[in-house]
Amino acid sequence: MAQTNIDETVAKYDRFINDVLKEDLRILHLKLQHVNAEVSDLIQQKHTLRVLLDKNVHPNGFKSQVNIGCNFFMEATVTDTSRLLMNIGLNHYLELSVEEALKYLDARIKAYELKSEELCNKAAETKAHIKLMLFNVGELENQKYKKKS
Repeated sequence: MAQTNIDETVAKYDRFINDVLKEDLRILHLKLQHVNAEVSDLIQQKHTLRVLLDKNVHPNGFKSQVNIGCNFFMEATVTDTSRLLMNIGLNHYLELSVEEALKYLDARIKAYELKSEELCNKAAETKAHIKLMLFNVGELENQKYKKKS
């Protein structure tokens, strides 16, 4: 009778580990990948902004091709790079100076890094729960074999 209880408990623990904890860990890793991709994109934007505004590379502004729709491109020359439009989310643009844009990008990077750290902590906690559950399963298996002997 006691062995069936141990077997049922071990089976419950295994189902909980596989169905709940490992799925939570998988979801956390997906979220972490998304957050890290956002951080990478923001760092790339910051680097691009610095390159575009470097007067040594582009002393008279810079030239660019702009998509005007249906993959038709038009060449544009930008001479004044003191202000720019930045997408702040939900396709809303805000006119910012270069310093404001860099501060904005730094703030966004910092926020995403905090979110990444939070997700890493949750993942570590979930891994600890999995290890604790596996330890408990091992203890139950030891009890089962001790009772057989």
